[in-house]
Amino acid sequence: MAQEIFDQVMEKLQRGIDTIGSLRTVLSIGYTGRVMKSDRLKPLQPEFIDLKKEIVKNLDKLVDQAVKNLKARFWQVYLAKTREEALTYILKQVEGEKLVVKSKTTTGKEIGLVERLEAHGVEVVETDIGDRIIQISKQMPSLPIGPAVHLEPSYIAEIFSKHYGVPPIQPDPKAIVKVGREKLREQILKANVGITGANVVVAEEGSIGLVENEGNISLITRLPRKHIAIAGIDKVVPTWKDAITVLRVMEATFDLRGAYCSFIKGPSGTSDIHGVEVLGMHGAQEVHVVLLDDYRSKARERGFEELLYCINCGRCFIACPVIQQAGIEIFHTEVSTGPIGLVKAAMIKGIDAALAAGLYLCSGCNRCKELCPANIDIPRMIEALKEEAVKKGVILPEHQKILESIKTYNNPFGKAAKKGL
Repeated sequence: MAQEIFDQVMEKLQRGIDTIGSLRTVLSIGYTGRVMKSDRLKPLQPEFIDLKKEIVKNLDKLVDQAVKNLKARFWQVYLAKTREEALTYILKQVEGEKLVVKSKTTTGKEIGLVERLEAHGVEVVETDIGDRIIQISKQMPSLPIGPAVHLEPSYIAEIFSKHYGVPPIQPDPKAIVKVGREKLREQILKANVGITGANVVVAEEGSIGLVENEGNISLITRLPRKHIAIAGIDKVVPTWKDAITVLRVMEATFDLRGAYCSFIKGPSGTSDIHGVEVLGMHGAQEVHVVLLDDYRSKARERGFEELLYCINCGRCFIACPVIQQAGIEIFHTEVSTGPIGLVKAAMIKGIDAALAAGLYLCSGCNRCKELCPANIDIPRMIEALKEEAVKKGVILPEHQKILESIKTYNNPFGKAAKKGL
């Protein structure tokens, strides 16, 4: 088993080294520019970290409060203990549909939502243009918030032209976005169901909060008849003020504008006809929230509660020297990516998933923790996972050789050292 995992990781490593060029450029620009030069985040961090600690401490109570108040505002709420429960509920809600439009949702990726919907004959259209590029090209995504930034404009223009059957597109970002906007708008207008994540779920108010740059989320939460939001229970916050704190941190983390911040408090409606409330006017007539536990309670029980501080910003990805040198396949799993993705994968899929993604390649340099807006001690959690793997007897061949050498020669070099050396 250890040899098989070792071989998989070495193959990924070699592919990454062979194709690192454009990704390394993007990561360097992102690291030195967006990450290192932004001064908006630091003043917000103390309050944000204290808030996250308090939320995790009182999470069960907050989830109960959120469910109660969401239902009071005509949300249809489903509290899913497992990914299968969440998927079953969502499949029931899209039954009979041939097309669903979707925005970026980390929780959706975690449960394999797109793959499951497509397996049931539902076409899923990603409406974030970066995610749409990855979907059409079938390339591996890079940064969580910019999954296609490593791909060349000439390549994107070519695949868009071919996929949409339009004349050759100029390899210019504006020209590519123009085609993407037109084609995505056509599909959004056809869809009866829009699926999003939720950056925050406000327990006190019974609402969800979303932040975006492109405007696609605003469209797919209002134009389709039904809106389904899926979020981990870790997205629940106590109050409006706390929600604003989280959204400000999300914007400041990469110095983004955050063109749109929306709070949705239930289905659209009107009381203009004789004072009788009728649900469904210009916005969604039906709104659903799927709150997912899955690994989150288990993480708290196992001492990995800091996982629940994560806002999926991708800073640990962009800062990681291993990814910078070895490419996007390292630390990439079907449920998450980057250094913290290793820990999430271990919680969701088991330790073998983290090992196959390159767990042992982490050097423990601490850069991910230093740049994390929540100061999550990712190196500590990765070290604990390595310890767990060793206890299971999963030791990589190279490590086994070093161990045998230390036992035999009292050094890691595989041979006896000369006296006095």
